[in-house]
Amino acid sequence: MTTEELLEKLELIQKLKCEMQTLELKSAEKGCSRRLYDTLSSFSNQDEGGIIIFGVNENEDYKEAGVYDPQDIQKKSMNNVCRWNRQCGRFLLWQ
Repeated sequence: MTTEELLEKLELIQKLKCEMQTLELKSAEKGCSRRLYDTLSSFSNQDEGGIIIFGVNENEDYKEAGVYDPQDIQKKSMNNVCRWNRQCGRFLLWQ
């Protein structure tokens, strides 16, 4: 996904004020979501997988919030993916 495509998705989410079936937001300002595994599992049941965008806070009017540590989120996200061997999604970090 290009930066332009990410910004288009972010603009759509901010306009609609909601997530979509194959697009999930995680704030990650203070740490990696504890419910990440649930999201990954849900995406594994979708034909097209899904996209997780970290760094957007839906409780704050879907504004960009940033992430506490992009490398740590990638590491923890991939550790969740490696728990089971299925296609589940792409990870995007909003910094």
